[in-house]
Amino acid sequence: MTRTVDDIEREAERVDVAVSNGSWTCNLSELGSGGGSAGKSDTGRKAGGMNRQASAPEIYDAADLRMETFPPLRQVAGDIILEGLTILAARPKVGKTWLMLQIAIAVSEGGYCLGDIQCESGDVLYLALEDNKRRLQRRLTKMLGVHGREWPHFKVAHKWPRADQGGLDQLRKWIDSADNPRLIVIDVFARFRKPASPAKQSYDTDYASISELQTLAAETGIAIVIVHHLRKSEADDDPLDTVSGTLGLTAAADAILVIKRTGQGTTLYGRSRDADEIDKAVQFHPGTALWTVIGERDQVQRSEERCAILKVLADAREPMSPKDIAAALRRKDGSIRFLLSKMVKDGEIIKLKRGVYAVSPSPR
Repeated sequence: MTRTVDDIEREAERVDVAVSNGSWTCNLSELGSGGGSAGKSDTGRKAGGMNRQASAPEIYDAADLRMETFPPLRQVAGDIILEGLTILAARPKVGKTWLMLQIAIAVSEGGYCLGDIQCESGDVLYLALEDNKRRLQRRLTKMLGVHGREWPHFKVAHKWPRADQGGLDQLRKWIDSADNPRLIVIDVFARFRKPASPAKQSYDTDYASISELQTLAAETGIAIVIVHHLRKSEADDDPLDTVSGTLGLTAAADAILVIKRTGQGTTLYGRSRDADEIDKAVQFHPGTALWTVIGERDQVQRSEERCAILKVLADAREPMSPKDIAAALRRKDGSIRFLLSKMVKDGEIIKLKRGVYAVSPSPR
């Protein structure tokens, strides 16, 4: 009998239902003839039932949790990199690979990075998926010179299976084989994650691509850093909104670091589930290809005009009006008023009820 399109669609629907119930069995010789059987095989039902079984979830008393003690989170690289999954995002050619190489070397040696940040010693695996041996050699030589140095705890790979093709299993095998696994760097994430069609990119897809790595880091107590990009059109309100992809990426990660260049300099901003927010002014030194932390962003990158206003207010014996401040600086009254309102919002100065300004008792 000739099968119509309607017959095929009805059969496909019947198979979908049977498969979801765990009761579909099919003889390969019957494919295309309407032969498979749904709901007729005890073996199929039993296998499906077994597959659907899951371990019982753990339920505990919140009061018991209060009495438990946990070891502090490992600071793999000070307050920059903690154990768990971290996303490091920046625009192309900003220097994110240089930063992670610097941190990776410091961790493998138990040395310092970004100036004076002490790193915990341990084994490091660096997946340099965009580099080859020649380029990596050039990078390392520029950073450290040609003098001999041995890094028995610093391992590198340039090719690695994608996450859905055994990549996660290979990471776990390395962790199990290392004496003291401390840090894994995946540079870049786009070459490790399961490829996603732009048309199908969604919160759930991005979240799933991160969550397995986050689980691996949590189970093993190591730090995993994935190097990623910022979107072309950057948002100004929240640095996390500039990370390429949906919010599913940043939602699944334990911490996010963003390197951003502005007219006032370069910042390293970080937000974590388990640590305080960081907002550092940093500097990249092209000659050595090393990064250093200069200080807190709001102190280092304060504009010259803001510094001038703070000096005028600090030198004054009493609060000053916008007109008086503008006169002292020989600036226009309107622009000074606008800047004063921003400085009040940033906590640098305070506005008194009678419309005059003074230095904040505890400027940030």
